[in-house]
Amino acid sequence: MLISSARADDEAQRALQDAQALARAGEYEAALERHEWYHTNALRISPAQYGVRLSFALSDWKRLGEKYPPAMAALTALRDQGTQTVLTGKAPPELFHDVVSINHTLSADDASVKLFKKLDETQPAFAKQCFRFVQDALLSAGEMDLFARHCGDSARYLKGKIAEHQRLMAVIRQHPDSGQSQQHFENRLVTLTLALSEYAAAQSDPNLASHLKEMTAEIIADPRLTQ
Repeated sequence: MLISSARADDEAQRALQDAQALARAGEYEAALERHEWYHTNALRISPAQYGVRLSFALSDWKRLGEKYPPAMAALTALRDQGTQTVLTGKAPPELFHDVVSINHTLSADDASVKLFKKLDETQPAFAKQCFRFVQDALLSAGEMDLFARHCGDSARYLKGKIAEHQRLMAVIRQHPDSGQSQQHFENRLVTLTLALSEYAAAQSDPNLASHLKEMTAEIIADPRLTQ
């Protein structure tokens, strides 16, 4: 079983590496074919590719598109097709994640926010399942009413995010050469905390606003949390 899994992972990784090598060689059409194959098949043959598929692979595809317009058109069409499928009400939350990730790669987070608002109106139960994939975009867009409604109890929500952050920091410390920035993730958690705190204050709950800051200040020394 372990051998089979490793071979599957190698096959998926090899497709992505092929796409990168072909792009460097100027064989753009062939590179696009490998990107499309990887995006379509990677999870089927290796679920471990989930994160890479929606981050590094999409970034590589975008860079190819900047040199080869048909690749950009293909990536945009993939996003548009996914968006329409999500709106039919016959899609899994993971397809929404695909759409959000492509939008983020294309610097179009506003499109993800717009889509989520539509789902919140027409498919509220499905929107609840999708919330975890669009949280950052909602925060950046200042959609705090919508964010707060879906995150529920803000102290409990933040407690969960702090726990996630601590697990991530443990992994980063174990793999210092991973390229992951501790400062980046700390700033991300502080930004979330400040948004939740400011929203609580705006809802006339200064005690909660202070408590939220104190929760994150216990693990991150950031002056913004004591202001």
